[in-house]
Amino acid sequence: MDAVSARLGAHFATIAATYESIRRELQLHSDGKSLKGDEIVGWIGEVYAKLLLGGTIVSDSFEHDVEAGGRCISVKARKGWKSGWTQTSAIPKIQGTNCPSHLLFVHLNDDFTVDRMWLYPWSDMVALNRFKVHMVRGSPRSFIFYVNPSADTRYVVYPEIAGPD
Repeated sequence: MDAVSARLGAHFATIAATYESIRRELQLHSDGKSLKGDEIVGWIGEVYAKLLLGGTIVSDSFEHDVEAGGRCISVKARKGWKSGWTQTSAIPKIQGTNCPSHLLFVHLNDDFTVDRMWLYPWSDMVALNRFKVHMVRGSPRSFIFYVNPSADTRYVVYPEIAGPD
């Protein structure tokens, strides 16, 4: 193990330095929100959402991530093309006070470039039963949203602006 670790050490140092450089650059656009952990895909999603929609990133105390044009937008981002890229991470609640008004799904290619971004009206997706219960050990824990790339073209807002309000 030590020999492999030693051979990879320089590569890991490069990755760590590059990761930190990316975090610092994205932090410049984060509206004062601290970019915590090693969540580069999520950071990119939130910053790109803010820039695309002309909004502001909000603190983690909200159910949404970005405010833009009177909308409260939950941002979910995925990278790559392996199975599961169309599925969001857990969404704690879908109805009630303080729920977002929109869901923005950001799909990044393997090289972190943007493939597409979809902007969904939250209440429409609730009405269409697009949020699915996420079961954990037999109990409902949260909700998951699935993007349907072929059926959801009307919600695409990037690369071309063609989505709903």
